Amino acid sequence: MMELREHQELSIEMLRQSLSKGLNRPLLAAPTGFGKTVVAAQIAKMASDKGKRVLFVCDRIKLVEQTLETFDRFGLDVGVMQGNHERTNYSAPVQIASIQTLARKQHLPIFDICIMDEIHSLHKAHKHMMDVYNALPFIGLSATPYSKGLGKYFNDLLVPITTEQLIDKGYLCEVDYYGGRQANLDGVKNKQLPTGGTDYDPQALSDATEKDGQLVGDIIKNWLKWAEGRQTIAFAPSIKHSKELVRQFNEAGIAAEHIDGYMNAEERSIIYKAHDAGEFMILSCSRLLNTGYDAPPVSCCIDCFPTKSKIVFQQRIGRILRIHEGKEKSIVLDHAGNYGRHGPAEAIVPDVLDDGEQKYNERELTKDKKEPKTKECPQCTQQMVGIRCKCGYEIPLKEQLDSTDEILTKLSPDQRNRKETKQDKSVFYSELLLYSRGKGYKDGGWASHKYRERYGVWPNAISPQMVNGISDETRKYITSTQIRYAKRSKVA
Repeated sequence: MMELREHQELSIEMLRQSLSKGLNRPLLAAPTGFGKTVVAAQIAKMASDKGKRVLFVCDRIKLVEQTLETFDRFGLDVGVMQGNHERTNYSAPVQIASIQTLARKQHLPIFDICIMDEIHSLHKAHKHMMDVYNALPFIGLSATPYSKGLGKYFNDLLVPITTEQLIDKGYLCEVDYYGGRQANLDGVKNKQLPTGGTDYDPQALSDATEKDGQLVGDIIKNWLKWAEGRQTIAFAPSIKHSKELVRQFNEAGIAAEHIDGYMNAEERSIIYKAHDAGEFMILSCSRLLNTGYDAPPVSCCIDCFPTKSKIVFQQRIGRILRIHEGKEKSIVLDHAGNYGRHGPAEAIVPDVLDDGEQKYNERELTKDKKEPKTKECPQCTQQMVGIRCKCGYEIPLKEQLDSTDEILTKLSPDQRNRKETKQDKSVFYSELLLYSRGKGYKDGGWASHKYRERYGVWPNAISPQMVNGISDETRKYITSTQIRYAKRSKVA
């Protein structure tokens, strides 16, 4: 039997206390690297040792074998309810089944306690079981328990440890994010999610990114700069995009393969094994690798797939957090602006279950926010809205269709999309004044013009304040404008 880690023992104690209080529907928030299947196996062993029957429910057929492998290591007497599985044994005290299998059965197996994995994907068969056997305890497991209505079926959210704490303890590796300006997705319609929120409509997103030419940054150039030699997974807005990305990598001499759910299981298995063995560097998909894919050697995620869903984003980044020999840190090449939408994935922590009244659900987490205008006018350097700048410059048609070759930069937690406040603008203007005085410029003149270049208005309503120095952000802005003016002067 495996020795449990401290947070795993804590989770079992928290579950025990919850059940002893009569809260027979606890949900354990178990992030990537938590070892939730190990915890489930220990619970199953403790229950079966007391003569109780346990039913473990997977949300996908492919996870049945993974669960069985862990349960076997605990020496459990296990039966598998999955077609004509060789381990079928209805008399075994512990049963493993997929929710798809249970949904097709007229009669459910006899059990005293049920453990439901990946319960954020709340299936109608889950609800049916909990309604029929409402007096029995059900334990939910999920790394992302944000879905709409979970609070109707579970009554106690348990968070024994967070992703950041798992990283601090060395159970997961650290992750760095690299990003740039965000793609303009104005006009891309939304689609309702099963989790209760909204995300970009897949077809509309695919059409928009195809029409725009590319998302932010030259993908191959940035991979070579930041991630060359790393086993990598990539997420593209569509299967078509994924295949094109693979074609471009292979054309550049970097071995890459595409994978999707339309391939048969044998073909996918061959691709997975080849990638694990390091036979090629880039494994690209659209959605297939979001969940249920564990490959510890993989240390880079190319994210080209904009999403408003924190569930999707957190699951996606979770694929590269596993520790592995020689793997000190993972990196995310964020070409989709998802870091700006959500912040670091490892910092997302659930605090309450949604009860159907939208107190905390995926819809609330993904409220529509107007996408930031990230196109910088080459004429006046201020941020543009659409294709026409306030200064009169209009982007030529060819430029609208061309992709950017921007080199991504390392991101920090404060680099999230947010509307600048009057206080932010006041600090910026005050730092410009401090800089201008240090250069001996006429007080107010140069600083006012720089402010107007950035915001399109004069700082008449801005009150200067005391600042301790000039921030790196302001210095970078000043430098970038100086470079642009120098280039224009050279051309002229």
